[in-house]
Amino acid sequence: MNFKELALKEESYILEQRRWLHAHPELGTKEYKTTEHIVNELKSFGIEVQVFDDITGCIGIIRGKQPGRTVMLRADIDALPMQEKNQVPYASVNPGVMHSCGHDCHTAMLLGAAKILKAHESELGGTVKLMFQPAEEIFEG
Repeated sequence: MNFKELALKEESYILEQRRWLHAHPELGTKEYKTTEHIVNELKSFGIEVQVFDDITGCIGIIRGKQPGRTVMLRADIDALPMQEKNQVPYASVNPGVMHSCGHDCHTAMLLGAAKILKAHESELGGTVKLMFQPAEEIFEG
């Protein structure tokens, strides 16, 4: 697998995800719509998803067809309590909340990796877990 080529083929998907996430930021422990969005995306790829009753965030699980170890890839999903002043079409729609620390990018890139890895799961050895971590900014996730 040439991961660079595969990632370039998913560039528009990753950009679309980043812009959606940027426009819909949520503070730590309150990432309800973000988690729902991530779960829906993972399930659309056929990825098994683990959710939790008492916290936001989720874990996607891709089981490779070859034996091997388990690895985990992680992205943080929370935003910061800041007012966005950027004049872009995908600016935050939530007053006083903004993705100003790159978590929208982290999450979009992990969704892109999930899509690629699931499409190539027959070539994978072991299991890949995809952790979408809530509340990283407030040390509760």
